[in-house]
Amino acid sequence: MNCCTFSYSGPAPELENRQLIGEPIGCFHARALHAFHAGRTSNPPLWQVTLGERLLFNQSALDWIEKCLASYQGTAAELELVLQLDPVSFRHFYSLQSQISQEERKLALPIQIRSQQSGRQGKEQLVVELPISKHPIRFPKSLCEESEATVPKVMLIAFETDFDVLFANQIGVLNCIEERVRKSPRAWLRALFKRKPSELRRRLALSFREIHPTAEIHPTAVIEGSVIGPGVQIGAHCVVRFSAIGAETKLYDGAKVEFSVVGNRCWLMHDLVLYRSHVENEVFLIHGPYQFSAFQNQSAAFATILMDYRADRKPIRVITPDGKKEYLGPFLGSVLKEHSRTLGGSLVAPGWIVPTGTWLTADSESVHRQSSSNQLINAQTHHAQGKALIESET
Repeated sequence: MNCCTFSYSGPAPELENRQLIGEPIGCFHARALHAFHAGRTSNPPLWQVTLGERLLFNQSALDWIEKCLASYQGTAAELELVLQLDPVSFRHFYSLQSQISQEERKLALPIQIRSQQSGRQGKEQLVVELPISKHPIRFPKSLCEESEATVPKVMLIAFETDFDVLFANQIGVLNCIEERVRKSPRAWLRALFKRKPSELRRRLALSFREIHPTAEIHPTAVIEGSVIGPGVQIGAHCVVRFSAIGAETKLYDGAKVEFSVVGNRCWLMHDLVLYRSHVENEVFLIHGPYQFSAFQNQSAAFATILMDYRADRKPIRVITPDGKKEYLGPFLGSVLKEHSRTLGGSLVAPGWIVPTGTWLTADSESVHRQSSSNQLINAQTHHAQGKALIESET
C-alpha cells in the first residue's frame, strides 16, 4: 500500500523536553515516521498528510490513517480528519481537549490532508471511529461506573495541557506491549503451557517480557508484560506489570509499577506503588502511592499525597490555556513539572499542575519538631514562595 506520505515539522517548543515511551518526543516521532516510510514504493502517493507540531502520535496511528484514506470513496481535494470517540475513551483520554464536541464526542485533529490527484475539488470531513481494545484495567464499582477500561489502539492526541502527554503515554505503552506480544514466540510458548488466567489474550500479555541482558533482576521479582531497559536494577519482591522501564533506573525492594512508563536513571524507593503514571528522567519517588500522575525531568516526591479522586464524584477541574476545564474521567492525579519537589506531608488536589522549580512543603506550624526561630521563618518563607508561584501560574 502506498496511499499517502506524511510530513511533520514538530515538535512544538513546549514539547521539546517531553517524552513518549521513554524517548524525547522528536526522536519518538522521527522513528515512527521512518518505520512507516521504510520499504515504500516509489509510486506517487494519493494523499499528502501534514501532521501538526502539537500532535502526539505513534506508528500505529500512521498505519491507521493510511487505511482510513485508502477506504475513502469521495472526490474532495482536502480532508479534515475527525475522530468519533466511544464514551469511555472520551472521558478518560480526550475530555480536556478544547475542540471536542461533548454531545457528539467528535474531535478534529491538527492534521492537513490534501489529494495529489488532479480533478478533485472542495473540502470534506472524514469522520472515523477511533479503534479501541478492552484491557483488564479494572475499577472498583464503589468509585466509578466502568469495570473495565477501553484503550485506543493508536496514540493520536493533540497537546494542549501537560496531562495530554500523560494520556498519550498511557495509550502508547499498551499499544507498544500489545505489538511486541504479537511478535514474541517466547510469549506464545509460555502462554500455551499456562492454565491461568483462562483467557488466552491475557495469558499472552502476562507471559511476555523483554529484559535487556545488562539488567539485574532479583529472583523474587515479578516481570509480566513489560520491557526492561539496559542497566536497570530491580530488587526483591518488586512487581513490574504492563510497563516500560528505562535505562539505569533502580527499583528498590518491594516497589510496584503497573501500566506505567518510567524513564532513565530514576529512583523508585522501597515499597513504592506507581500506577498508570508517566515518569521522565532522573526522577526520585519515595513512599507514595502515586497514581494517574506525571513526573517531568528531575522532579521528586517525598511522602506526598497526590489526590486522584473526588469523593463527591464531581468532575476534576484542570487549569488549561483556555481556563478551567472539567476532566470527566473518575481518576486524575497531578503533574510535577521539571525540577519541582513535593516534600513530606504535602497534599495536592487532583488535576493540579505544580509549576517548574516549585518546592511544596507542609505548613511549618503543623510539623512537630524543634527548630530555631530563623529556621522556622525560612520554612514559612519557602512555603509562601511556593504557594505564590502556583497562584501566579494558575
